[in-house]
Amino acid sequence: MKVFVTGVGGQLGHDVINELTSRGYEAIGSDVVDMVLSGVPYVALDITDKIEVERVITEIRPDAVVHCAAWTAVDAAEDADKQEKVKAINVDGTQNIANAAKMVNAKMVYISTDYVFDGQGTAPWEPDCKEYAPLNVYGQTKLGGELAVSSTLEKYFIVRIAWVFGLNGGNFIRTMLQVGKNHPQVRVVNDQIGTPTYTYDLARLLVDMIESEKYGYYHATNEGGYISWYDFTKEIYRQAGMDTEVLPVTTEEYGLSKAARPFNSRLDKKKLTDNGFVPLPDWKDALQRYLQELKKQGEQ
Repeated sequence: MKVFVTGVGGQLGHDVINELTSRGYEAIGSDVVDMVLSGVPYVALDITDKIEVERVITEIRPDAVVHCAAWTAVDAAEDADKQEKVKAINVDGTQNIANAAKMVNAKMVYISTDYVFDGQGTAPWEPDCKEYAPLNVYGQTKLGGELAVSSTLEKYFIVRIAWVFGLNGGNFIRTMLQVGKNHPQVRVVNDQIGTPTYTYDLARLLVDMIESEKYGYYHATNEGGYISWYDFTKEIYRQAGMDTEVLPVTTEEYGLSKAARPFNSRLDKKKLTDNGFVPLPDWKDALQRYLQELKKQGEQ
């Protein structure tokens, strides 16, 4: 199987490439910069360039496309001078990828987010729920990408994730470790509830998916129950052996956020097991493995 992966400069794309290679598949990575992945074919590609996307994908003729490239800076997406670019990447870029995938009859994986919903209530969001009500520009554009894929293709996996962390980029864990080293006390919100997603674990699931033909909408985060960012931070410091004090605050008390954040990021993942996919490991286990990797890199 030949697989084209976008956004390999990011946390998830990087791990998807590694997972594909470990299974002996032919993986071709791409991102917007002229970087070269060691040992893996790489193509510099601006996904907003429709003609170039079609040229690259029709030339490669992959069996599957895993589309990880996205604008993910949630607060910056609210800036008036950036909104056009965010839409160009998350909506138009995704449409370009979907069109090209259709031309070569490739399966497509699109990575999305719980931000397509309104983030209210306490009931876990079902993967096939169509009550879309994004709270911010990021959510609106990721929903636009979902609709581009679902209206263009039949062979697609739309996989919503939340609270992402991986080795190849910045994330909440890295931020909290840094903050904890420099401050005796941190304030963390305790009224936004969800579950973390380790890109290493997610990459395995995504490759499992493209080995199948069980298309549709899915939710995928690590197992272990729903938690708050406060709970997550407490466990990060506990496992890292840090004695930084964590103070729980409400979203309102915390302030600071330019973009509205969902209170309810609970995702129902039952559809994974219903379709024979193996769920992701417990988030505490994922955190432990992640911290070990950071230690190997001299970060922890």
